[in-house]
Amino acid sequence: MPERLILLTNDDGLWAPGIAALARAAAPFGKVVTVAPDRNRSAISSALSLHNILRLNEVGPDRFACDGTPVDCVLLGVCEVLGRKPDWVLSGINHGFNLGEDVFYSGTVGAAFEGRLQGARAAAFSIHPGGSLDVAEPWIGRFLERWEAMELPANRIWNVNFPKGEPKGFHLTGQDSRAYHDLVERRVDPRNTPYFWIGGDAGPTYAKAPGSDAEAVFHGFASVTPLRLDLGCPETLARQADFDAAFKR
Repeated sequence: MPERLILLTNDDGLWAPGIAALARAAAPFGKVVTVAPDRNRSAISSALSLHNILRLNEVGPDRFACDGTPVDCVLLGVCEVLGRKPDWVLSGINHGFNLGEDVFYSGTVGAAFEGRLQGARAAAFSIHPGGSLDVAEPWIGRFLERWEAMELPANRIWNVNFPKGEPKGFHLTGQDSRAYHDLVERRVDPRNTPYFWIGGDAGPTYAKAPGSDAEAVFHGFASVTPLRLDLGCPETLARQADFDAAFKR
């Protein structure tokens, strides 16, 4: 049986310390190959470079820099670098949480989704911006030990967030909701020309709902959140008769 093949990527860039920590944590579980953006590509979600050429440079043994997005990196890794589809695609460790609705914007999570779409088992890892990678690294190893033995649904990825300090353990969680303040901030440059900054200076406010990812990490646990590729609404589809009646009016 061939050795397990593990593709790593992120959205913070190939030289971010988080991806080096992830590579060390993953190394005991198979052959690790890293294909990551050549610069920070945060908050780019599942963007593909459909109208730009892509360049791929080998910068070390089994380490490649790509000038595209995290999803581009997964596709180039699968189609050009590895020679076969990877068994696992691991993304991160992102500097900063990916909680609640952050998963819709996150390049870290977007890369994991692409890994699953390519047929691999996939997970995304993030940490409190003030957290320690040295602390998180062995916990990723513990997660992977359990994860490799789990029977997993075919259309899921796993979004893992680590708290600031030593985790008290893992919690299986749902998604929280969060709100950003000053979502679009208007500023003026030295030439008195207006420009806009998305996100502003204030950080997000989390609801910290019971059973949510935010509640877990802010109480010192590592949150493990299963996310579906299928975004359909079965509770609405179950009301087919109500829908048909409404649209016959």
